[in-house]
Amino acid sequence: MADRPNLSDHHPQVLLSLPTSVPEIIPPTADGLKVMREELKKQVQAHNSNLSSKIHRFPASLRVFGEESHYIVPKMVAIGPYHCHRPELQAMEVVKKTAPMFFCTEGVSPEQCERRVTAVASDARSCYDADSLEGVSDTDFVSMMVRDSCFLLATIHATMSREEPDMLPVLCGAVANTSVVLTDMFLLENQIPWVVLQALMDLRPAVDLSAFIAKMGMHVQSRIDRQARALELRNNRPAHLLGLFRLYQSGNPPVREWNNEEPQSYHHDVSYLQSSAKTAAAKKKKKKGRTTQPPAASVLDKLPLATSAIELSEIGIKLTLSKTAEFKDIGLTEGALFRKIYMPSLRLNENTACWLINMAAFEVCTALHDNEYIVSSYLSLFAMLMHREEDVHELRAKRLIHGEFTNKQALHFFKGRHAANIRPGYDFYSILRRIERYKQRYALWIAIHKFVYKNVKTILAVMSIIGVLAGIFKALLSIKIHTS
Repeated sequence: MADRPNLSDHHPQVLLSLPTSVPEIIPPTADGLKVMREELKKQVQAHNSNLSSKIHRFPASLRVFGEESHYIVPKMVAIGPYHCHRPELQAMEVVKKTAPMFFCTEGVSPEQCERRVTAVASDARSCYDADSLEGVSDTDFVSMMVRDSCFLLATIHATMSREEPDMLPVLCGAVANTSVVLTDMFLLENQIPWVVLQALMDLRPAVDLSAFIAKMGMHVQSRIDRQARALELRNNRPAHLLGLFRLYQSGNPPVREWNNEEPQSYHHDVSYLQSSAKTAAAKKKKKKGRTTQPPAASVLDKLPLATSAIELSEIGIKLTLSKTAEFKDIGLTEGALFRKIYMPSLRLNENTACWLINMAAFEVCTALHDNEYIVSSYLSLFAMLMHREEDVHELRAKRLIHGEFTNKQALHFFKGRHAANIRPGYDFYSILRRIERYKQRYALWIAIHKFVYKNVKTILAVMSIIGVLAGIFKALLSIKIHTS
């Protein structure tokens, strides 16, 4: 018999690393667990309280699409520390140094601006990632905040003012650059903390930020039959300019406290959709003679719903404009037989597409409860309605979507790789639940409506032929009566 090999000769480190004894794990006492829970709860509350005020980085779930579409890095002007060192943005750094001269008027000096910003500099600095401010002294940080904030507010004032038409071309380099600068102003990583903006706006009440946000909102809808809604700043304390824009577009929803729990109705909607999906999947497997369980996937992947714009029209669900331009104003109304999905219209171009993705990214970073995903629900509803370019054409015919994007561009924007990473909220799931309930309760009516919808031309042609034949028969019958 061969001698057993000595493992210590070949792998001495294995034997040396083996512990001689296993340490005893002592479970914490009941009081210890209570203290740990309280400490963890405080940490979670502290983390959540800071979410709404921080200047967040673009979330990883949307970053790939954001980088491909140039929705993260500013194209012309850097606001704040995240992108100010990029070589392609240095030309505007020179322009920003003159911004305090444009912002300050009689009675307001650059020194006053600096004192105001210094008073809130500590709070403002805590809003940014510490890594982005490594090596930046407090004095340099204050100078950056004064320079960038004055540029931001001076540009806003120049955009809204008719008295100083020459100011905007100087600040933006040229009038043609205005749209690029306005796009950069609403990037998630290109923001100034609200405490800084508020401190400087108190010095210049003439800067009408409310009117500016309302004007930008009209670009998102671009409807001649819509009036710009007023925005009350005194009751709002957003994180930054993008947060204020998102708040305005969402319809200024009230902040609700759910005690770290989702609304009960949300759980009902998701469980209802999941059970519907499982039922449909089971029927499908049974027809094929298999009883395997469907693979685990997201709710949207498992839904047995035909939900494109054209398919909804086929089953008797109409698409219509909502009464307001607020993103929260989406839903489904129920009639005796028909249903209507209502939602605000959307103008799609490079600017608005960039703004919408950054609003959705902001919600990913800050939303604590499902009812806060308002922009995401709005985008998810549009994505649900688009499967083919014909669906985009159908939405254009309903005046729900318009703008400079072609049908192909619009379809790519809503059905790109990022679409699966945008989390819809309660309003979206509520619409899905009602669609599924309608399909289950009115299956016979839907079948009749779908047949008529698809064959309406043939039916009309047959009816016209029958009418012609009836006229001929009637004429022949009258001739026969007269001859007899």
